[in-house]
Amino acid sequence: MRQLKIISVLAIFIFTLSFPMCETSTPKITTSSPEALELYKEGVALSEKFHDAEAIEKFKAATELDTTFAMAYYYLSRTHESAGNLKMAKASLRKAKQYSGTTTPLEWNYIGAWGKVLDNDYTLAIQKYQEILKEHRNDRHALFVIGKTYRLSKDYPESVKALQKLIHKYPQYAPGYNQLGYAYYEMKKYDQATEMFVKYAEMEPNEPNPYDSMGDMYRDQGEYQKAIEQYKKALEIDPKFYASFRNLGLTYFSAGKYDSAITTFNKFLAVVTDRELKRDVNSDLVEVHLAIGKYNKALEHIERVISLSETNLRRSWGLAKKGYIYYLQNNLPAALYQLNRSITIFPDAIWSREWRGLVFLKQNNYDQVINEADKMKALIDKYGLKGYQSSYYKLLGNAALDQELYDEAIMYFKDGMEVDRVSCRYPLATAYFKKGEYQKAIDLCNEFFKYNKNHALAHLLLAQIYDKQEKKDLAISEYKNFLNIWNEADEGLPELDLAKNAIK
Repeated sequence: MRQLKIISVLAIFIFTLSFPMCETSTPKITTSSPEALELYKEGVALSEKFHDAEAIEKFKAATELDTTFAMAYYYLSRTHESAGNLKMAKASLRKAKQYSGTTTPLEWNYIGAWGKVLDNDYTLAIQKYQEILKEHRNDRHALFVIGKTYRLSKDYPESVKALQKLIHKYPQYAPGYNQLGYAYYEMKKYDQATEMFVKYAEMEPNEPNPYDSMGDMYRDQGEYQKAIEQYKKALEIDPKFYASFRNLGLTYFSAGKYDSAITTFNKFLAVVTDRELKRDVNSDLVEVHLAIGKYNKALEHIERVISLSETNLRRSWGLAKKGYIYYLQNNLPAALYQLNRSITIFPDAIWSREWRGLVFLKQNNYDQVINEADKMKALIDKYGLKGYQSSYYKLLGNAALDQELYDEAIMYFKDGMEVDRVSCRYPLATAYFKKGEYQKAIDLCNEFFKYNKNHALAHLLLAQIYDKQEKKDLAISEYKNFLNIWNEADEGLPELDLAKNAIK
């Protein structure tokens, strides 16, 4: 009631927000409270340095002073998403939309476009940002967010174009260099990425995120020791910089240092209280345990993932992953049940389509496999989910492989390699093995070992290749390598039985 009385007496003031390091006139920010505006400014500065917890407190305080402060709710939503809390991001966005009727058209468009990003509808989000830039061609925030959204949709040339314009117009805006660095490294242009990240670190020498970003680039290149050093630098600056904490665990995992990964993730879980972060790290632990054949342990962690999931999208993924683990255990009815549950609560669950396809493949139901692949393609086209193209090609490749259409399978896996070389390398090696092109399969296995000497299934495949070549000593050595990595794997898995029988 107090707020209503204030509004009934006073017109809503529109204050100008002077963004840090901004060089030209800036958009106006709608709020009835000068004090709330100052807190908002502080929150924006903190969020741009990825101090998410502190930024969230500033934005919350701003909305307490002005409960209709739409842009504070907007940035609160963005910061919750950055921190991994999708539920709170969507709740804050609802508040922003609730009060957006009293904002400027520019603010209203920011809010609407961000809603499309949270819905994973990058195409519509980009259209909205383009509308903003027609009227505000040098708007710093719009240039930044459209560049980031192009990157998320994997349209890297457009991302680079927007971000280059951003840093040309605002050369002291540090987040622009960070975002452009990510666009370059995802394009595999590592020299340009390094240049951007070095510039970013020079501008923010006492912040952990520049080192975290550099670590991400090294990890993408497979230079895991360099990545680990960068993440540790970030944690020296701020031991509570949880992005680097988690990334350190992920790097140990990618390098095949599974014990170190598990230790790091468990330490993370011991200190983190945020529900969404706990969910994410439990999902990381699922992947580690799958890599070492501990499927029952993976099921324990996926149950925690499901219980910690607070949105239909995240819960859908957890249920689907549970179904995938049952698929790996060859429990196909249980797998299909969980995958169907996943689609029921989130009909556009593309991950469920892929894993349902694998279940149908084991049942030799090829028509249904193709049907699932078609649905994946439709979702990729509808939402611009280019990151799932490799999964689409893998499903088609596995269907061809199962029918002994080796050349067709190889074609699909090679198409997938264009999108995601790592995830498609093993199935491509398998296809070459089954076709009898052993050297090509061996070369692909050895590519794994350049980065991860403990890729268990690559060792198992290599052992089978040597068996076919009647190189018994080499085969036995590789079977033993596999068994050493899977030394605590669940009993009764066919891969485990194959290796044990081979060395008897």
